[in-house]
Amino acid sequence: MMQYNRVSATILILLQAIVIASGFTPPSIDVRYPQTQIINIPTSPLLGKSNDILDVVNINDNVIDINDEPCIVGENVVDACELPTDVSTNAMSNDISLQGSKDISLQGTQTKLSAATNLGKCICGAGSFALPHVFLNEGVLGGTIAMISCGYLAAITMQSINNSRFLVVESISNNGEQRRNPPTSYVELADMALGENAAKVVFSLTLAASLGVCSTYIVFVGQTLASLSADVESNNIIHQIAPMIDQNTWELITAGTVLPLSLIRNYGVFKFTSALGVSAVLGGILVTLAYGVLVDPGGGIVVALSTESQLKMWPDSFSDAFGGSFGTIAYLFCVNFLTFPIINSMKDAKNEYNGAVSLAVGSIWTVNIIFAIVCLGFYGDQTEDLVLQNLDNGPYLSALKILLCIDLLFTFPVVFSSGRQILENALIREDIQQKGEGEGDISLTLSRTAITSAAVATCYGLTKIGGFGVVANLIGGVAQGTLAFIIPPAIAIALSRRKSEGFEAEEIPNWLIASFGVAVVSSVTYFTLAESFT
Repeated sequence: MMQYNRVSATILILLQAIVIASGFTPPSIDVRYPQTQIINIPTSPLLGKSNDILDVVNINDNVIDINDEPCIVGENVVDACELPTDVSTNAMSNDISLQGSKDISLQGTQTKLSAATNLGKCICGAGSFALPHVFLNEGVLGGTIAMISCGYLAAITMQSINNSRFLVVESISNNGEQRRNPPTSYVELADMALGENAAKVVFSLTLAASLGVCSTYIVFVGQTLASLSADVESNNIIHQIAPMIDQNTWELITAGTVLPLSLIRNYGVFKFTSALGVSAVLGGILVTLAYGVLVDPGGGIVVALSTESQLKMWPDSFSDAFGGSFGTIAYLFCVNFLTFPIINSMKDAKNEYNGAVSLAVGSIWTVNIIFAIVCLGFYGDQTEDLVLQNLDNGPYLSALKILLCIDLLFTFPVVFSSGRQILENALIREDIQQKGEGEGDISLTLSRTAITSAAVATCYGLTKIGGFGVVANLIGGVAQGTLAFIIPPAIAIALSRRKSEGFEAEEIPNWLIASFGVAVVSSVTYFTLAESFT
């Protein structure tokens, strides 16, 4: 088992080299509209929860207005974008010429508040329930400072990515090339600012993040159901149906359950998970707080806060600070690779996106830090890896836990699709994909099934590293940390150098953020792998 754990612990690092080793270059995808010409849009391997419907509002000034989120091929859910049938293709042809035009853009309609809400959905998730245990390792003050630094820097780099989208277009225009629209994906931005190799790195990190996040879902479901299954006293429904099933078996069952769901390519069927997920997470936070105030340990918020002074304020060691905790905070806040669908969906991303980021991060940070500190006051040194395990398994509480598990089962294939698509594009030749899509080639179906099965098996293998906190710490600290703290400042510095050949004082903040990112990624990687090999 120890050897198995060692192999599993290195899977994430190896994933980052898959796409680079394959020599795969991010392609452009032809987006076909029925009976019209073609818009060429770069592939984006980002994670998101929708992007599967294109609603045309109007077509003016070579801009296609859309409601909610734009349909971007390669955005992990769609293979083609279609205009609604109530839009006249003849009228569209009279208004604009799509063939070969570089001035066509998909313009969203989301407001600042709507974008902030969607960003909040990306940040607030299952990782919130691991924060009390993070504060147990980090200490009350250490955890607070870690959350402040991680949340603030994640917000800064998300805003930097948006600013760089427009700066890179400006730099290209200064070189005599004509391009009106900013890049629509992280990969495209990296390619334009840092070059093809950087784009491959972003591709591979996105693959690692996609499969890694999915592995945490399997761990969360496995730990939660194992806790319910082993609880004889409450006699909850899981214990009645499947008593005394261990965590590893539940994780294996979960992997087998999400496999057929991950083969589904029409993600419209999973739309309901967005509302379900938000309700389940917020409900879980509120119920956990209410349970601690009223039941165990009881006594109200005052009692919980009064115990904080008896807890440690700082981490016991550097290893505890980074190897066991900080990556989990990054797992929560470093959603930079999720933001492009939201940027693309905004009506005025240039002026409103940065404010939306500040609103979303500030709100979620406030809720989560209160939740973590209060829960730590409730349970102290007995705080579990997932604080839900500190709650009993009565009828209502067990129903809430089951609801969270169901939500993650249906969220898994949506998040997983990013990694799956990267692997398919890298391993299946484009001509075979096009032939299969047109003729229903069974070999393409078998290839996709094999790739999906191997990727789900990889997710399951990553669960053997440890509990939810350990896996989330590694994924957040390595893949998400690099995409949040290293790549964005590197892009900003590269664009700054295009303006002036020498060093500029405005680069200093970006160098500091990048140095922080290198320290976090290297520390989390070293200490997490060291624990796995011990």
